[in-house]
Amino acid sequence: MTGCVEESSRDQAPEGLASKDDARVHELSKATSRGREFWLAFPGNYQATAVLTLFIASDTATTGQVRVPGQGLSFDFSVTPGQVTAVALPSSVAQVAVDGVESKGIHVTAGADISVYGLNRLLQTTDAFLGLPTASLGTDYVVQAYPNVNVVNGSQFSVVATEDATEVTITPASVVGNHAAGVPFHVALNKGQAYQLRSTGAAPSDVSGTLVHATRPVAVFGGHQCANIPDGTTIACDYLVEQLPPTSTWGRRFVTVPLATRLGGDTFRFAAARDGTQVSLNGAVVAQLQRGQVFQTNIQGSASITANEPILVTQYSNGSGFDGIPSDPFMMLVPPFEQFAAQYTVTTPSSGFRSNFANIVVPNDVVAEVMLDGALIPASQFQAIGTSGFSGAQLPVALGAHRLSAPQPFGVMLYGFDAYDSYGYPGGMALAPVAEVSKLTLSPREGVAVVGDLYCVTATVQDAADRPLAGVRVDFASSGVNSALASVNTTADGQAEFCFEGTAPGEDAVTASIGSVTDQVRVTWTKPNAPPIVDAGPDLEGMASQQLTLRGSASDPDGDPLTYSWSYVAPPGVHCTFGSPSAPVSSIQCDGAGIVTVSLTVNDGTATATDTAQVVLGWASELTMCGLPRYTNGTSIKACGWATAGGSSTGIVSAYFTVDGGAPIPVMPDAGGGYVTTQLHLTEGTHVVRLSVVDALGHVTWREQTVSADFTPPVLVILSPTEQETNPDPVVSMVIQEQDASPATVVTQGIVTEDVPAGSNVLRHTVNLVHRDWSLVHVRATDAAGNTTEVVARVYVAP
Repeated sequence: MTGCVEESSRDQAPEGLASKDDARVHELSKATSRGREFWLAFPGNYQATAVLTLFIASDTATTGQVRVPGQGLSFDFSVTPGQVTAVALPSSVAQVAVDGVESKGIHVTAGADISVYGLNRLLQTTDAFLGLPTASLGTDYVVQAYPNVNVVNGSQFSVVATEDATEVTITPASVVGNHAAGVPFHVALNKGQAYQLRSTGAAPSDVSGTLVHATRPVAVFGGHQCANIPDGTTIACDYLVEQLPPTSTWGRRFVTVPLATRLGGDTFRFAAARDGTQVSLNGAVVAQLQRGQVFQTNIQGSASITANEPILVTQYSNGSGFDGIPSDPFMMLVPPFEQFAAQYTVTTPSSGFRSNFANIVVPNDVVAEVMLDGALIPASQFQAIGTSGFSGAQLPVALGAHRLSAPQPFGVMLYGFDAYDSYGYPGGMALAPVAEVSKLTLSPREGVAVVGDLYCVTATVQDAADRPLAGVRVDFASSGVNSALASVNTTADGQAEFCFEGTAPGEDAVTASIGSVTDQVRVTWTKPNAPPIVDAGPDLEGMASQQLTLRGSASDPDGDPLTYSWSYVAPPGVHCTFGSPSAPVSSIQCDGAGIVTVSLTVNDGTATATDTAQVVLGWASELTMCGLPRYTNGTSIKACGWATAGGSSTGIVSAYFTVDGGAPIPVMPDAGGGYVTTQLHLTEGTHVVRLSVVDALGHVTWREQTVSADFTPPVLVILSPTEQETNPDPVVSMVIQEQDASPATVVTQGIVTEDVPAGSNVLRHTVNLVHRDWSLVHVRATDAAGNTTEVVARVYVAP
């Protein structure tokens, strides 16, 4: 690739930001392993003839440039989304100085965010690293490499300056050349210059734990020229390299999966950035570390690693001689859970590695939703990692580029093996200052929301000095009656907002976490307030000054308690009063005639509902009905009444009878009132007869009476008349059975009169007979309607 472009300057703030400081905060708010500017280096391999390659990927089509300013090299590149572009660099770019400065910093720039992976390849001594963008670099580092084991002694690290006038203070963890352990020394660098320090001392000489502090952001790489892992008895050695994250980005929670095909476990190293660091493996404490100390162990199987302070975790592939499996050592950073991303584009070398794998760790909730190259990974591929809440998988992948994604942040590690050769690197990570998190506060502390609405909480993230931290991923989870998950990065003011919709009433606990730092608040969801349902009752008719019953009712779908209130609208001059104005059933009485609209209003504490009914009041206040009989024994009765105009100045214009609400039967009194009568033809049964009168204004007054039409006479039966010889006064006993339900009057011989008891249809009666011979007994029953039945019995009385 050829061509040259003008180098961009860090002194220029992005558009819309006022200063370099504003720009820095803006960059941190989205700090990940993707970026538009990188400063990289290739620390020396076992031999100086290694093939050096940068692999560049992006989700956006873009172009860029790879420059090595100190070597006068420049290479243009373009990237197609979903594909990886390889940029080959000459082997002369690799660092060779053991304790010296070289102008071998590699500057990568692009028009859009890219991911960069570096591969330093030499037959049987290969490794790769994940490039970290300039915006994510820091000024404080603790070196992680690997100790010398007296085979090839080349524990090393390098530092690349991103700005001129950078002073780097280095405190070696062990003696390195002329530098004493624990004694700081200084290196001055300008932009693009790279310093490499290599320990060639005898075992256990190790640059791991060396402290690096710079006055301006720098890129730091750790590794080994050719390490035997876990020790010098293991064949064979291999090149190790990783770009190290600044201590501000280290985490406290890690989950790991063993390397595929390997037996007997993998080598791990934990480095501490602070004093008093306690490290636990699967819940058991394994190390107590001070700043700069490193703990090494072998882990078999998947594992959960936690620490009370931020640590750096590296996973190493053991040499082929460790288990006899085709492989070799490599060094691979293990991103903390706090720095996981939701999607990755990774690549294998284009050739030379027969076995390539991706180790994936995902939250248990999304094991069925992880995608590799557009296809779902079967959930059966994942195995739970203890009680960590994560599951892991070892997936074989083909040569070339691969895309991985999931609904929640997860971790990806890419590695490969061949005969006495290997490589490995993290697929990507966020680079937020999670190690600086001291306070995580959620607000509001308590809240109430209505089901169906969105409820939001805000997490504020601060360091120990109460300064806001930008770009930190906050993981939110709602548990209780509503479940919701989300991950949100803090903005420049250190805040992240989480909103979710409630679908059920009840209580939720909303938890925000950054690794082991958590806070929790509560929200109560209430049912949506449905308004009450109200019915003011049926329309009524009556007369002025008459008290009428209002039969209202109401209910509330939510079961809330209700309050009631009656009101009315009447014609001018008419005034009304309610008997119980605050009860569903009430009464109304008005001092004038006309149409009065009554309203029943119901309130459930939040919502109000109203229904209306009409009360029609007339003026003919002296309407009477003639005394209709309670019973009638014919098919018709005479109905009559008396109506006067009362307070109506218009007089009566019409009157009518109705039976059981049927068709009106008109009658016509005098205009000022008078007697009205008609003949009503009834069927047998009970009927309601109403007389209504109407004045000229349409006011109606009515009276009604209930009439029972009884056309059935009683049925009488004389049971068991007997003949008896008695002396001197023979007595005949008989039973008279009246089979009609109506009360009956019974007459015998004109001597005795008795009423059949109400509700009974049987009368037992004794008749004294003085005549000795055949006699006739007359029994007559008459019911209240006037229906009569007579029975004659012939009774013989022996002389």
